[in-house]
Amino acid sequence: RKGICMRLEVIFFPLKLLFIILVCSSGIRMGYAQSTKVSGKVFDASTGEVLPYASVYFKGTVIGISTDADGVFKLETRDTCSTLVAGMLGYETQTRKITHNAYNSLEFRLSPVINTLDKIVVRQRKGPLHRLLHNVVTHREKNNPEEWKSFSCGTYTKMELDLVNPIDQFKNKKLQENFGFIFKYIDTSLVNGRPFLPVMISESTADFYYRKSGSQSKEVIKASRISGVNEDYTLAQFTGQMHGNINFYDNYIDIFSIRFASPLSEIGSLQYRYFLIDSMRIGGRTTYKLRFHPRDLSTPVLDGELNIDSATYALTSVRVKLPKGSNINWLRSMEINVDYQRNTDTTWFKKKEVLSADFSLTMSDSTKMVSFLGSRIVNYNQVVRDADVSAAFEDKDDVVRVSQESMVNDTAYWNKVRPFALSEREQQIYEMVDSIKHVPLYQNIYDVLNTIFGGYYEKKYVGFGPYYKLFSYNQLEGARFQLGFRTSSELSKRWRYSGYAAYGTKDGDVKGGATVELQLKTKPTRKMTLDVKHDVSQLGASTNAFTQGNVFSSLLSRGKGDKLAMVDQGSFSYEQEWNPRISNTLTVFAAKYYDSPYVPLEEESQGLFQHLEAYKLTLNTRLSKQETVVRQTFDKYYLSSPYPIVTIDATAGYGKIPGKGFPYYRIETQLYYEPDIPPLGYSTFVLGAGKIWGTIPYPLLKLHEGNGTYFYDFNAFSTMNYLEFASDTWINLFYEHHFNGFFLGKIPLIKKLKWREVYIFKGTYGTLSDKNNGSLSAPDCGVLFPTAMRSLGTPYFESGLAVENIFKVLRLDALWRLNHRHDAAGNKIQNFALNFSFKLTF
Repeated sequence: RKGICMRLEVIFFPLKLLFIILVCSSGIRMGYAQSTKVSGKVFDASTGEVLPYASVYFKGTVIGISTDADGVFKLETRDTCSTLVAGMLGYETQTRKITHNAYNSLEFRLSPVINTLDKIVVRQRKGPLHRLLHNVVTHREKNNPEEWKSFSCGTYTKMELDLVNPIDQFKNKKLQENFGFIFKYIDTSLVNGRPFLPVMISESTADFYYRKSGSQSKEVIKASRISGVNEDYTLAQFTGQMHGNINFYDNYIDIFSIRFASPLSEIGSLQYRYFLIDSMRIGGRTTYKLRFHPRDLSTPVLDGELNIDSATYALTSVRVKLPKGSNINWLRSMEINVDYQRNTDTTWFKKKEVLSADFSLTMSDSTKMVSFLGSRIVNYNQVVRDADVSAAFEDKDDVVRVSQESMVNDTAYWNKVRPFALSEREQQIYEMVDSIKHVPLYQNIYDVLNTIFGGYYEKKYVGFGPYYKLFSYNQLEGARFQLGFRTSSELSKRWRYSGYAAYGTKDGDVKGGATVELQLKTKPTRKMTLDVKHDVSQLGASTNAFTQGNVFSSLLSRGKGDKLAMVDQGSFSYEQEWNPRISNTLTVFAAKYYDSPYVPLEEESQGLFQHLEAYKLTLNTRLSKQETVVRQTFDKYYLSSPYPIVTIDATAGYGKIPGKGFPYYRIETQLYYEPDIPPLGYSTFVLGAGKIWGTIPYPLLKLHEGNGTYFYDFNAFSTMNYLEFASDTWINLFYEHHFNGFFLGKIPLIKKLKWREVYIFKGTYGTLSDKNNGSLSAPDCGVLFPTAMRSLGTPYFESGLAVENIFKVLRLDALWRLNHRHDAAGNKIQNFALNFSFKLTF
């Protein structure tokens, strides 16, 4: 989802590189640390109990934190520091020496101070904590930069991906000979205190622009580089900070497409408990330290502390982490640290933002399990409030603008623009990853992973596949064998050629197809595509259904649900993207549908005839706003948008059977929207409608989308068969609401499973004029419906429940057909469907 929803190709390189390192072995020696790191606990020296909310800081600096509820603290700095201080009201302050540029693990045991107190008077009144929270909320609009008229700033972003516990993972001595040189780069994590091995690092500099009118934002990547990647335009789109903007002034904070409740939310008191634990003088200003803890974990929440300026009630720093027991997949731990700086006498803006996350297949602390650390540091500079940013939005470009020229590998340039110096270890990561690419074993493993994730076995200029279409089975063809290819961008960055050939043992027919693509421009898109094929087609399937020849369509078939017919077709399309919000695609299409035992073509007076010809010209219009788009050489992927996305198809067509022709017009529109409704999860719905003018045979009508497999298809009706209903005027609604464990997370024992509930509703209503109704004895078009096909007449509904996140990836759906529970002959048909699917989400 959203993002979190990214195509595998976008994160492909890091995955391949991580896999290679996993199968290596070690001969490890410790290398350079990137900074001074300290973690540990604070105890009461007299009782041995942990001391929550004790202050811990580097002596002579303002870098500090208070211990959490378990007395734990974690600190990191690049400054030169040699002493750590711990203190708490009622206890003697204690100092400890630390080793600079290394990882330090230590404990403090504070001795209580005995004081004799006079009488204590307790009065019931609204205390300072409530007043502080009230003032922070009331001043939130003034302190939130996204409420300003506009602003601009510069950013430097550094991201790193690390393998955790490499010593325990690398056992193979044979592979050690190939990759043993990489282990001099091992460091120690502040997140979990474990050794880690950096495997990818990226840097970027950018200009960021924002204006409140329309909530518009844009990031212009000026320069970017990624270890081990040469001129990778796709990954460069994700090296900035846009795809993870963290704003604690918002009611909810979007991290990894998870909507965490903000401690400054208007309803924060319903989700958090607050503690005012300290006040201190920093830079001559009084600062309040506010601790907060979640009330329960049934919705995504955080745990940590806020520092608040007493004069402006603005945030001066934030330290939060993911609470233990959260219903979050793949994240074993996560920490966010944000520091703010005074922009003017009355406003504050971010200075530095650090996000660290420990990704793992299991939540346990086993060193045998593979896990990774991801970190991102964003430094902000040159902040200008109420800046004139109109020029930045004139070009109507993507929300993230990046060009091929932005890939810069000049070390001198990065040393100049970087706000802090990289350690020797960090500088050598680039050299390490580039060296891995020259190891012969690397290319072999690379080829295997490239095939698994990309579908094609890639050589330099051509790829063979996709592998999941090598073999399949269906009723019309019997056993189907297929071989295909496509050229790569190494051969040409403008032209791509692809094709395939297939053979069915039952029908004895050879099928095939070919595609030629001409990429005139990548951004904005200007593309021509010519496609021809002779192959079988499933009429009445949704756009999300498995493509024909996919082995999964065979393995998951319900048995006799297929309605396959042979089709000869050709199309030519031209896509013109005017700006990221508006694009058009003009398509010329011609096809010949052949009669089959499952899709009969029968004319009332002449009986069965051999084929139906169809020709059409379609103009597609796509409208979106602030949509995240990933662009590759030939393909682009739409990831997410906070706004509805609308598509409109206008078609002029002509159908032909022996002795008759049928001109017609068709218009169809669809609205896709995925609103968040925290803390109750998020919804997904598709609303579509259309109308056909003219007299046409049934293959050209609206064939309502059925599902003939056990695999769940959101854009199809699970209990509807293929070719069961047809309309020439229609409206559809597909709706789901994902509660994300809001209810199941409150049930004892069940909540430990971390299942998540989903409600599903799907409905359609369509009408069919008599002239197009092939179930009547004498339709104007003369073509009769297949035996089971009919018009709707009354709305069709199905509804159900699903449980997702089973074993973190599995989803089970139970859907019931609410009406139309008999077929055209009055016989009972399938009224219940049990589907499954797989979903990778946090």
